[in-house]
Amino acid sequence: MKKVFKITAVVMALALVISAFASCGGGGGSVSGETKTWGNITVLVPEGMTLKGGDVLNKEDPDKLTISKNDNAMNYFLITVSDSEDNAKSNVETTRSMNKGCKDVSVETEGAKWTGVTYDYSGTKVFQIYAKVDGRVVTVQSYGFEADSDTSKAVLGSLKIAAK
Repeated sequence: MKKVFKITAVVMALALVISAFASCGGGGGSVSGETKTWGNITVLVPEGMTLKGGDVLNKEDPDKLTISKNDNAMNYFLITVSDSEDNAKSNVETTRSMNKGCKDVSVETEGAKWTGVTYDYSGTKVFQIYAKVDGRVVTVQSYGFEADSDTSKAVLGSLKIAAK
């Protein structure tokens, strides 16, 4: 009887450890969501977030979209596709000159090396980075996410850009 009790205790302890890893996201920080396409951009939209195509000036622009949190639209990714790396660099330098405490940031995803700046705005993380993806230049601006967070990397790494 003692042997059965010991085996049961070991099995229960093992089950507790496994459930603790599962509840803490022991799966390597994977981000779930749905891949969506707007115009020339295909991207992962993480769970709890919504994609909106275009921008304020042109709601039909096929080279721009915003992914924002459902419960806080101020936490977002603004994705812009262009063909000018010089323009992207210039925009990052403008951001650097207009904001205190900017630091260089670099993020690598499969197929792209993103470079730009990150800073805090009223205690919230902000970044602006760019990279060549599928032969075009993509700039991503974000408010409310770290550049190297699992969510940011999932969005950046999922990007597919249609040829112009």
